[in-house]
Amino acid sequence: MTSMLSTISEQFTNASLAGTYGLVGIGRGGQAQTASIGVLTFDGNGNVSGTAIANAPGTDFNARLLVKSSFQGTYTVDQDGSGYGSTKMISTMSDGSSSERQTIFLITKAELVGNVKIAQELSLMQNTVDPASGSLIMYSATRHPDGGKFSLASFQGIYGGPGIARGNQTPAIAIGVGAVNFNGNGGFTAVDIQNLPANLFSERRSVTFDTPEGRYTVEEDGTGTIIGQNGQAVLVVTKAHVVDGIKVCLEYFFVTNDLLPPTGNLVTTFVTKRLP
Repeated sequence: MTSMLSTISEQFTNASLAGTYGLVGIGRGGQAQTASIGVLTFDGNGNVSGTAIANAPGTDFNARLLVKSSFQGTYTVDQDGSGYGSTKMISTMSDGSSSERQTIFLITKAELVGNVKIAQELSLMQNTVDPASGSLIMYSATRHPDGGKFSLASFQGIYGGPGIARGNQTPAIAIGVGAVNFNGNGGFTAVDIQNLPANLFSERRSVTFDTPEGRYTVEEDGTGTIIGQNGQAVLVVTKAHVVDGIKVCLEYFFVTNDLLPPTGNLVTTFVTKRLP
């Protein structure tokens, strides 16, 4: 069978991957739920590095572990210009152990910068099964803007989004919607409405959770933490623009540190700024 790769070629090269990208990973089909956040930096010349925090199953029932790792390796954009490519990286955990990880990727969105098509978004599928959860992991990466800095001031104003609980089936499943108001200085308020199981199999109940005094942190790479009385989460900025030297967050992704108590679900979501 003749390959159709030539029909989707747009002359992508290794130079098309350049800059820092917010990284989101979600496991599919495993015995336990897993999700991760992080950043990848491509140098435009075949080298890639980064860091990640994975929420993985612990040794006890319903226990969770936050596993930190760093990446170093290479990438190749296929010579046919189709936007397909691959990465080969050594992942080093905080305890010093390491393993090789390979992915196949596809550039899914790009912009012309000068004479070079620069990838703005790409999808990466891990080649091997995640040993901790038994999942296949699909990653998405979105380019951070050049210039400016991430700081507490990157989060200011009202953001909203759905809460997606992963794992289990009805009735032991939850969904929700929530809004959060960041003050630009490390504090926030929030309101979450969750659809939770009720007494009978087919019954549901809506429960509102208020956070009058939450805290958040932001690192220079666009990762951070959310700390409220109902739990904690790790986050990564997935979309931003630069205003007066500040990288202003337009969208972020978070993963809760612990499973949702009523259902045992791992909660993840993309949250967007309502008035960018």
